[in-house]
Amino acid sequence: MKLAPIILFTYNRPWHTQQVLEALSQNELADQSTLYIYCDGPKENATPENLAKIDEVRTIIRKKQWCKEVIIKERDNNLGLANSVIKGVTEVVEAHGRIIVLEDDIVTSTGFLNYMNNALHFYDNNEKIMHISGFMYPHKNILPETFFFNVPLCWGWATWKESWQEFNNDPLYLWQTLQEGDLLNQLDKFGGDYLSSQLAHNISGKLDTWFIKWHASVLLKKGFTLFPSVSLVDNIGFDNSGVHNGKLIQFKNEELASKIIIEEIDIIENNEAKKIVTTFYKNLRNVSLKRKSTRFSVKKSVIYNLRKVLLKLIPELKKQKNTSNIVSKKNSYLGFNCKVYAKSRLNNTIIGNYSYIAENSTINNTIIGKFCSIGPNLICGWGIHPTKGISTSPMFYSNLKQNGMSLSPENKIKEHLPIIIGNDVFIGANVTILDGVTIGDGAVIGAGAVVSKNIPPYAIAVGCPINIINYRFEKEIIDKLIKIQWWDFNIDKLKIVEEYLFNIDDFIELYRN
Repeated sequence: MKLAPIILFTYNRPWHTQQVLEALSQNELADQSTLYIYCDGPKENATPENLAKIDEVRTIIRKKQWCKEVIIKERDNNLGLANSVIKGVTEVVEAHGRIIVLEDDIVTSTGFLNYMNNALHFYDNNEKIMHISGFMYPHKNILPETFFFNVPLCWGWATWKESWQEFNNDPLYLWQTLQEGDLLNQLDKFGGDYLSSQLAHNISGKLDTWFIKWHASVLLKKGFTLFPSVSLVDNIGFDNSGVHNGKLIQFKNEELASKIIIEEIDIIENNEAKKIVTTFYKNLRNVSLKRKSTRFSVKKSVIYNLRKVLLKLIPELKKQKNTSNIVSKKNSYLGFNCKVYAKSRLNNTIIGNYSYIAENSTINNTIIGKFCSIGPNLICGWGIHPTKGISTSPMFYSNLKQNGMSLSPENKIKEHLPIIIGNDVFIGANVTILDGVTIGDGAVIGAGAVVSKNIPPYAIAVGCPINIINYRFEKEIIDKLIKIQWWDFNIDKLKIVEEYLFNIDDFIELYRN
């Protein structure tokens, strides 16, 4: 049997890295396997303490001959975990056709490599199977030795070259495609919006992760994920040492499986496993809510006095109700340093980092990029009425009961089409944007415009009907700015935009290569 190479991603956690390598070296097939170790580099302005930890990690990985062959790849600069995983997995799986993946907090049982290689071999020619998971949530139920549950969990996992080629790194494309296929509910296999919110915040810029994009990519291909009945790995990163993991004990598996048998099973999702996982996350959410409520526990006497004060304030609050500065947000996600001003309403909307929405705006089914400046009274995504039927009233084609009742048992048309507003877009006051429109990066929309068609990047458009009157720059400069995509710079590099704000040629030259 052809053994898959192992790839391990490390950065600045020496103790964790040591535990992972010690456990991996105890695996039955370690002395026959090739191990790639990818070491991420230091961030800009890294502290001496962080640099020391990175150096310690690089010392540890050379301590022993952890596997038959160890290939070390050290980066001079910091790519971040998401980019490291995407680039590293792509390089190795392209070369070898299959891959086993670990991060620096995943401790394996002695049977982990056996399970992974057997599963990769067994399902090698089955294009329906796209992912092998080594982790299973703690439980006391009786499950088959292996089963399918279609969330490609990535705490010790494996895949094939053909499957990984389906990976799409564009969260906006994934979100739109899942929306069009009415698949966002299927993405949220854990319940709530635990996973869809991660994809949304990869668009807003609040997160930069890779797992949710892989999950969405597999879902769009209707791919299956194989799980073991008992976990073969333990995640030791829930100690506040990682970027995205806090302190939790709920994921801890007290015992790991030393052997999992791979045999023929039906390629269908296991309902019992689905119940186990959804119950696990339901309990996890309850624990989180309990912790929050505990933080705010106060004495009964304090509550009693507070109640008396509130009762006195109620009449005054009622008077001010109509003038209150409320922002309504439903199924919407905001990135870092976003500001939505008073009396605005958001529904099914994602707003990117550093953007602001001025007063009295109503925004539906819209994705807004980073650094956008949006004036007051924007109306965005109000819906579509068909004009070719006997009536334009939704009473006859929609079951949403807009007027209080409906004669239609189903939605006969798609009433709302997504709107995309790019990055660094400036929209003046009193603008209306119709459903299905895309406004390109860097565009300017004049006050009072009705945007009824797509607007190219860096165009200046005004009027009703909308009309493009100019472009902010020559096409050559526009193409270069789009290629640079400065709006995706991290916070350290944004200062460069400020320094070169009115010196565009020098800014472009700085990033020419």
